Amino acid sequence: MKNAGLKAVILGALINFALVVIKFYIGISSNLLTIYCDAVNNLADIFSCFIAIGGFVLIKRLNETQSKRTQSLCTFVINMFITVTGLYFVYNGLERLLYPMPVNYSVRYAILIALTVGVKLVMALMYKAFNKSASSDVLRALTMDSVLDCFITLTALMSLMLVSRVEFAIDGIFAIITGSIISASAVKGIIKEAKYLIKN
Repeated sequence: MKNAGLKAVILGALINFALVVIKFYIGISSNLLTIYCDAVNNLADIFSCFIAIGGFVLIKRLNETQSKRTQSLCTFVINMFITVTGLYFVYNGLERLLYPMPVNYSVRYAILIALTVGVKLVMALMYKAFNKSASSDVLRALTMDSVLDCFITLTALMSLMLVSRVEFAIDGIFAIITGSIISASAVKGIIKEAKYLIKN
């Protein structure tokens, strides 16, 4: 059961690493803020996977009560990472509105970003499938994060499509909206896990 969770997060870390490389390349080449921020988001996902790996390794040595508390703590930290990432989006979005920069649109970039949406959707389904065996709050948090990532990348794709047609720092607006939604969702998770940790 615990091995299933460990395999899921290791695989997740490897996939996220590939996404980071692709999105940083596109973000830097296109100078589009939302794609760059999306790359940072995937980088945060790698750290989340590392936290989950450490949690699953530790869980093997604990009893059931300690195991649940450890999973809750890991989920709490993962949501902290997500919140910081969302706030990073908002900060950079505001900065882009103040200091607009030219963006290089490319059909090839748009196709690659669209493919990464599919990858994140597959990751969400993968975590969900592994969770049927592991039944872990950590995997549930990673599943929800992957679903949110699909939304984030779709937003990045929309801004990439629109930025060539709108003479305005629209990627900054998309970054602010996306970051606000991400942070709000993660804060709910932080509050939920904090209540559990305080009570237990």
